[in-house]
Amino acid sequence: MARTLITVTRQLGSNGDAIAAAVAQALGVPLIERQIVEAAAAAAGVAPDSVDEAEKAPTFIERMLEYLGQHAGGFDPLTDFSMEGGAGGTGLTSDTYRSLIEQVLHRTVANSDAVIVGHGGSVVLRDLPGIFRVFVCAPVKVRTQRLQEFEHLSPEAAEAKVRDDDKRRGEFFQLYYKTNWINPAVYDIAVNTGRIDTQTAVDVILAAHRQLADE
Repeated sequence: MARTLITVTRQLGSNGDAIAAAVAQALGVPLIERQIVEAAAAAAGVAPDSVDEAEKAPTFIERMLEYLGQHAGGFDPLTDFSMEGGAGGTGLTSDTYRSLIEQVLHRTVANSDAVIVGHGGSVVLRDLPGIFRVFVCAPVKVRTQRLQEFEHLSPEAAEAKVRDDDKRRGEFFQLYYKTNWINPAVYDIAVNTGRIDTQTAVDVILAAHRQLADE
């Protein structure tokens, strides 16, 4: 029986999180987003709010992986991060970082179908049979307007946040994966939510996924 493994990479303000959640619900599979990093953040002694910086701040990532490096021999990334306190210093390199993240993601989907949001899943899991990689985007103007409404920001502050997030995510993908994250060739489908609503985007993704699954 074919696996259902979908990765969703999204731009800030693109409605990618809502779309991923709706796709997971429609397919009846788990939505895996913050669980991995939140658990690791707790183990590393980082406040839960720091999870938003997991893909952007190497200092946080290094602390998280100092813990993971001590337990890389075998663990369940969703349940086995129960040790309290910070991690010890193991001096992990960026190459070790990539290797550990790959282990976490591969173990997460080893025995379960899932929709994976973020964490470089589109790159890390790209060689898995049946993987379907989605990119959700929208023009800066549209995403800025959404952030103004969602977070009650000024136009200037909202645009600065959107552009900064794009920049930092781009640097993250380039640093750790040597990949241009907005290159559509990295994905199986790119959905621009600048002109289509969330449900239409979900329908398009499901239809494309269904077609590939039937091949």
